[in-house]
Amino acid sequence: MHDLSKLQLGDSYTTLAKAILAQCNKQFAVTTFERGEVLLQQGQKQQFGYLVLDGVLAAFHNSDNGEKKCKEFYFKDEFVLLFGNWLTKTPALYQIKVIKSARLIAVPLTKIEQPDWYELKLQLVSQQLLFKEAKEAFLLLNTPEQRYRYLLAQKPHWLAQLTLTEVAMYIGVSPISLSRIRKRLNLS
Repeated sequence: MHDLSKLQLGDSYTTLAKAILAQCNKQFAVTTFERGEVLLQQGQKQQFGYLVLDGVLAAFHNSDNGEKKCKEFYFKDEFVLLFGNWLTKTPALYQIKVIKSARLIAVPLTKIEQPDWYELKLQLVSQQLLFKEAKEAFLLLNTPEQRYRYLLAQKPHWLAQLTLTEVAMYIGVSPISLSRIRKRLNLS
């Protein structure tokens, strides 16, 4: 078993991904999924968390009037899990969908609940809390242009792998507004 005592609050996703891989101990197969495949339907109960080895996943909410909102995108070394629904054992508020062909390890949530996963579970929840606080600040304290500039500077791999419509959805603007931002920045 991997020494989880070396994990610290705020460790990177890469560190946590390595710990998850070690904890899995080759118990779970690596599976490839194609763009468009749905891993979890909105309204279903989660049974798995997914470690992304390659590719991109997203959590979308589809409203009754057909509007689609993006909760999150997930990239290499990130663990895909709807934490609130998992902790409260409620149906998923979001759909988990493959955005770019992905190689994943599906980890049964019943496994994560076992005592030998306790330290890793604590680290996952701690990392998620830090990430959520940062995302809240990102969305509330920045204009849409500042959000896009942040992605340009800090997350270029996002922009390389997502469509402009997906980026617009994430930063909370329409594709037309993003086009205007890009034009002002001479990026069109």
